[in-house]
Amino acid sequence: MKTIVKNITTYVILVSLLALLIGIGLITDPGLSLVAIGALVGAYLIVQGIVLVILDVKAWRLFIPFEGMLKGILSIILGFLLLKHPDSLAAYIGVALGIYIIVNSFGGIKLAAALRYTGLPWVLMIILNVFSILLGCLVLYSPVFSALSLTVYIGLVLVVYSVITIVYMLIIKKNAKDVEKIIAEKGKTVEVEAEAE
Repeated sequence: MKTIVKNITTYVILVSLLALLIGIGLITDPGLSLVAIGALVGAYLIVQGIVLVILDVKAWRLFIPFEGMLKGILSIILGFLLLKHPDSLAAYIGVALGIYIIVNSFGGIKLAAALRYTGLPWVLMIILNVFSILLGCLVLYSPVFSALSLTVYIGLVLVVYSVITIVYMLIIKKNAKDVEKIIAEKGKTVEVEAEAE
């Protein structure tokens, strides 16, 4: 229990750093083809999905409200689809990325709300996730595609989203003791309810 929150945040930060590096690579080399973009993003989604599923299984055992299973499975499926058909699906990367960011950010808001009675800066955590939702909506509905190449656009989205995620995870990691206290209390409540049944 003492290390699970730190482990989750560390893994998510590492995956976000990978996305940040991919984003920087896409920005600095905008000449990449759609096939290359699809392969890169597909490989990233598979890695991220595997990490999310593993972390969700570990968190579930300790009643941690991580909720990464569905996001992880969707990420793995999308990653494999992009690797299998990078030329035909790469055009939809922006839409898929936008939807993923929005879904993931709602999960972050739910977690922040669950931690509102701790000393964590939960309002800041909610604000960061609201910015992520706005970013996801921008990806879905923005005419930026006409102004920027798809490569640069996806790179910028990955960089911004990765930075927001890293800041969010650093907040949780810094306050791991408070998070673990809430988790322990939730675990006791679940055990009492299970015994009552």
